[in-house]
Amino acid sequence: MKKFALYTARFGEPGRFNIPKISIPDVDRFCFTDLNIESGCHQKIPVRGNKYIKNDFYQIVKMNLNHLSPVRRQRQVKICIPDEIFDNYEYSVYVDCKRPLAVDFEWLLNFLVPGSDFAARLHRRKRDCVYEEGKICIERCLDNHEDISRQLDFYRSEGYPVHNGLYWTTILIRRHTERLKTFSMFWWKQLEKYSFRDQISLPYVAWKHKMKISICARGK
Repeated sequence: MKKFALYTARFGEPGRFNIPKISIPDVDRFCFTDLNIESGCHQKIPVRGNKYIKNDFYQIVKMNLNHLSPVRRQRQVKICIPDEIFDNYEYSVYVDCKRPLAVDFEWLLNFLVPGSDFAARLHRRKRDCVYEEGKICIERCLDNHEDISRQLDFYRSEGYPVHNGLYWTTILIRRHTERLKTFSMFWWKQLEKYSFRDQISLPYVAWKHKMKISICARGK
């Protein structure tokens, strides 16, 4: 079993795409997509305006998830680690292809504290409450307001506390365990049932499953 895999996802339509800087040049790297990306050793990735960027960084993996909306296709790959990664690597690092990031694998592993299989960054706006996050998502029309309202009402009925943490999910570091796989499936079920805003559901799922989320500091 190899140690690390890096992966990202792009579904539905072209858009902003960034190639991260990485600390281990020969680590395996995957981009899951349904876009018509040209084959060959220098595949081209479409971006806005009918332009392309050259790609000799990611292995392109085509997926057909047409039963889902484009944003949920991306979320499913992000949350439910594809089998070819989960089954063959000890750790994975997910990066959002829209964000310019630097990935230092060994440095990031330092944040997976004992008893934790999952690390993420704190919310970039320094909010710490899913109820506040949901209210802002409704005000800014970031998803269907009825879905978010039903979700928050359910969390209140479950006794989920206010100000119990909020995370930025553009980079995720995970140790591949069966416990993590169960956790990931439960997280995905929340997105199927409620809002696709995964930052709303992640703290609740961690609380429900007693999954400690390690905090990944910025810096590398």
